[in-house]
Amino acid sequence: MSMQRKLGIAIVSLLVSASGAAAQACLGLPSFTNGSVHLNAAAEFPDSANAWALGIGAGRPGTLFANLGGGQASFEGLAEKSTFGFIEFGVQIPVGRAQLCPIAGGTFGAGPDDPEAGLKLTSRSASAGVALGLPVEAGTLRIVPNIAVKYEYLSARVDEIDFEPLTETFTSGIFDLGLGFIVRDRISFQPIVHFPFGGDDTEEPSFGLFAAFSFGWRAR
Repeated sequence: MSMQRKLGIAIVSLLVSASGAAAQACLGLPSFTNGSVHLNAAAEFPDSANAWALGIGAGRPGTLFANLGGGQASFEGLAEKSTFGFIEFGVQIPVGRAQLCPIAGGTFGAGPDDPEAGLKLTSRSASAGVALGLPVEAGTLRIVPNIAVKYEYLSARVDEIDFEPLTETFTSGIFDLGLGFIVRDRISFQPIVHFPFGGDDTEEPSFGLFAAFSFGWRAR
């Protein structure tokens, strides 16, 4: 089940990274002021695995936001891949020049399966936490150091022919450290480092990349 645990970390990391918020300081993304819709793309590189995701987010400044999407993960030594979908909600709270965002979401994953052995793997996860960011203006470029802390719950089920289904659960905390670079409040690029802690297994930090493009109607 260690591979499924790594899948869970990759999915939840993508889930939290792929959200949106106003001035999007809390997550290092473009503001909802100039565009109420975000197109997001993310790549994650946990130990012995790679994952990518695409998402779309919507919101208005200083209020609720939501994001949904999906992606795929591959694992070292396994031919089969996992696909997953995610949804997330949050709220934007200004704190002086900074922004605080409570966030929560969930995912559903299928695979990697082993057709020859008759194994089918499915997973569900939920996460909740807070994100905090502080934008620094530099001409047309906005630099946004941001952090997030969240709790993750993952349930993985293995179905095998002629055997009873086996379900295992995992829990852990994840601390994210990101640095967003936002150009003209429309396009952003951000490297992110994820630090798991307090989990059932000892995991190494993982690295991710996140990009977003803002478009749509302006806030009134």
